[in-house]
Amino acid sequence: MEFLAVLAVAVLVLTAAGVAGYFILRRLFERAADRVADHIGATLADLAGRTVGQRQRGRAPASPSRPARLTHIGAYARAEGLSEDAARREFADSIERIARLMDAAVKVPVVGPVGLDALLGLFPVAGDVISGSVAVLLIAKSLKYGVPHDVIARMLANVLFDVIIGAVPVAGDLADIWFRANTRNVAILRDYLDSEASDIIDVRAERVS
Repeated sequence: MEFLAVLAVAVLVLTAAGVAGYFILRRLFERAADRVADHIGATLADLAGRTVGQRQRGRAPASPSRPARLTHIGAYARAEGLSEDAARREFADSIERIARLMDAAVKVPVVGPVGLDALLGLFPVAGDVISGSVAVLLIAKSLKYGVPHDVIARMLANVLFDVIIGAVPVAGDLADIWFRANTRNVAILRDYLDSEASDIIDVRAERVS
């Protein structure tokens, strides 16, 4: 009986240590992942900015009669016959549905939200390709709405980092669950949409006053 009591205590201690170690490791990974993804995003944004600048310098001035390019969600709203608020809600809802399916369809105790991305990670190569393709489609949808290149660069950095860590056997699958690139990209887009809406309100307020 005494042996069983000692064994039970040992199991509880090991379980508690394992759970604590899991959360500590997860926190350390998230901090490191944030730094790496931010660095990749800054590099991609810089490269994109240089490319755009070179193209603009080598391009002839646009004709006044030329139709304006879709550059922000307001232009998309006008093209689709929607209000800007309605277009913003439609866009946000659509990308959140994709992110929820891929990253947070089910909540697993201790582990946290798990989605289709984690399931696809169990299939080497093919699963990573499919998962990465879905993330790229989300970015392509963002391009359709005219999201700026620096925002797109940060999103691409998350996808690139997610694909790299997902390629690591076993440990990569766990890290993939922690990183949740699609959820991060939705947060980036939400910040952009909120800031854009704020800018529109500020401009309108200045015009009224």
